[in-house]
Amino acid sequence: MIHSIVGIFFGTLSFLCLLASAFAAATVGHEVTIYRDIYGVPHIYGDSDEAVAFGQGYAQAEDRLETVLKAYLKAQGKMAKAFGEDWVEHDYIQRVWRHAEISRQRYDELSPDTRKFIEYFVAGIKHFMSEHPERVPSWAEQPEPHHVVALARYVIWGWPLGQAMDDLNRGKRARSESESGKGSNQWVIGGRRSAEGCVIALIDPHLGWNDEWLFHEAHLHGGDLDIFGFIPVGTPGIGLGHNDYLSWACTTGGPDTADVYEEEINPDNPLQYRYDGQWRDMTVETVEIEVKTDDGMKTVQREIHRTHHGPIAEREGNKAYAFKLSYADDVRLAEQIYKMNRARNLGEFLNAVGMLQLMPQNVMYGDIYGNMYYVRTGRVPIRPDGYDWSQPVPGNTPATEWLGIHGQEELVQILNPPAGFMQNCNISPGTMTPNSPLTPDRYPDYIYRDSVDGSNSRGRRFMEIMEEMDQVTEEDALRIATDVKLDAQVDAWRQALRNAYKANSEEFKDLAEAVEIIDGWDRRADTDSIGMTVFFAWWEFSRKLADRIPANLVRERKPLPTDAQQAMLTALREATSYMQKTYGSIQIPWGDVHRLRRGERTWPLAGIAKHGLVTLRAVSGSDPDEHGIIYVGGGQLCTTVVLLKHPVRSYSAVPYGQSEYPDSPHYADQAEKLFSKELLKPTWYQKEELMEHLESKKTLNVP
Repeated sequence: MIHSIVGIFFGTLSFLCLLASAFAAATVGHEVTIYRDIYGVPHIYGDSDEAVAFGQGYAQAEDRLETVLKAYLKAQGKMAKAFGEDWVEHDYIQRVWRHAEISRQRYDELSPDTRKFIEYFVAGIKHFMSEHPERVPSWAEQPEPHHVVALARYVIWGWPLGQAMDDLNRGKRARSESESGKGSNQWVIGGRRSAEGCVIALIDPHLGWNDEWLFHEAHLHGGDLDIFGFIPVGTPGIGLGHNDYLSWACTTGGPDTADVYEEEINPDNPLQYRYDGQWRDMTVETVEIEVKTDDGMKTVQREIHRTHHGPIAEREGNKAYAFKLSYADDVRLAEQIYKMNRARNLGEFLNAVGMLQLMPQNVMYGDIYGNMYYVRTGRVPIRPDGYDWSQPVPGNTPATEWLGIHGQEELVQILNPPAGFMQNCNISPGTMTPNSPLTPDRYPDYIYRDSVDGSNSRGRRFMEIMEEMDQVTEEDALRIATDVKLDAQVDAWRQALRNAYKANSEEFKDLAEAVEIIDGWDRRADTDSIGMTVFFAWWEFSRKLADRIPANLVRERKPLPTDAQQAMLTALREATSYMQKTYGSIQIPWGDVHRLRRGERTWPLAGIAKHGLVTLRAVSGSDPDEHGIIYVGGGQLCTTVVLLKHPVRSYSAVPYGQSEYPDSPHYADQAEKLFSKELLKPTWYQKEELMEHLESKKTLNVP
């Protein structure tokens, strides 16, 4: 009996102790430490994925709170409520695509671990807001987990929506495919072409340097995460980067993921359309958009008309054009990113990418096992044969309905190309590696979506470099990432100018100095290059006379008629006159007129991406101001070079700095010390390296 009582006593005591421990764990929670290196980049260490997510949310808020909160308003279509009438059309478009509504309704369809990851991330943002109410704008809403999902949809939407707009424009106006303005570089070098005994990879997206597009840099360490890279602010995890095992990059260019349906409208009822021999009613929705005005708030009402294909984008007589996007109801991009972050090999990575939640992109992968992989990903509808899907298709028949979604195994892809390297700087799969086996005859047009020989100046320049090099070293890789030499096609224009001047020198003898400068130029857009400045000025004035200068003859290095030669020289005369008037000389270094600006400070900037002149170091700017200065505001966004060895080593730089606050030492430090000097910094991915370059440490309790 005594033994039984003692057993019961100690058993009860043990249970109570366990209960107390569990209660303490639930109430005290975990800790996460945010270390910041000397550039202010957060290295977040926690004992679980959730703790790391909490720390990432806190760090993003600490660096970019206003941008985070504004991004959530953008995704929900609520900007006009805070910032006025200029945002009404923007908000209407987001309501048309129902980002907020679909994300809220379908949030519970995300995997439990993804929801938890998002919720802890949002909790980290809120924790910073509660600690620093003075940083919270008066217009801000409290962030919610479904806002993250809505923002992920918003971020990718320009790609499929742009494809639909291209289809509409081609069909209605016989226009060629428009340029989206979204470009990027990516490459992987391995095998016999790598001097480092490992795969070397480049991650190099090119976007505008503002708002959510100015990605946030972070290291995440804890639980199943050991990863470095970049992500649009307001979202958790790493969108582009590397972990201990692999890296991945994305560039614009991919399969067709959207279509336009030409609907036949009832002449007697504009809200009906014909389908399968019968008139159907459109769905009509009235949305109310709150708008801030000088006289207070007002409400703007707008109607949305939908057929079963999608929302009506445009009407023309008794026709209407409905947009159908394959991502219309999707909410799982954050889940895919989270899986990609935790992948440890190619199989796990393919399993993640196979969710097909990314917008149409070229995805390029490398790993520590020596593998190189590429897939032209996207959520691609299976389309019936017999139609040109690059233009509007008939909407009045079931014959044009989609038949499902192509699996990843049906998309354009290659593993370990024989050449030992590949690149896709927004070019065709047919030119991304020597003797590419990726030819359009193997795929439907809407999957390949390019010509076999499609390339551009960046793609050609990279191939030039690889033809010149046998093996690529770490130092070579860093130089290639920031290369500022234009591709060899520029030489055709220089030759044409030289020939034109030789044939017309008497009439244009005043141009001798300018012709000599261009003739002796090395095609480099260095900050001290005078040739780049003169060539660019001539290029700009030549564009105004493009109807008189047959560019195809120039590119093919064929003789030009006299009128074309004189047009070239007239453009050069106008260019030199402009330079003399604006700068007082034609002997002007490129860095004097092509500059990086942050706040009130500016720096000379090498490279170019303007009007067809594009270096691998693609940086795009405004038109020259009244002083002839071009201020760069887009292009290379988070250039990262990764050496996939044991342990992984990487280098990166961003255009400005880690913080959006002008009083921060990290508001423009990378602009001054790195970006303007064409340098990348070590990321200090390994903790022992970080500790030697540590600026601060902050430990948080995770609720």
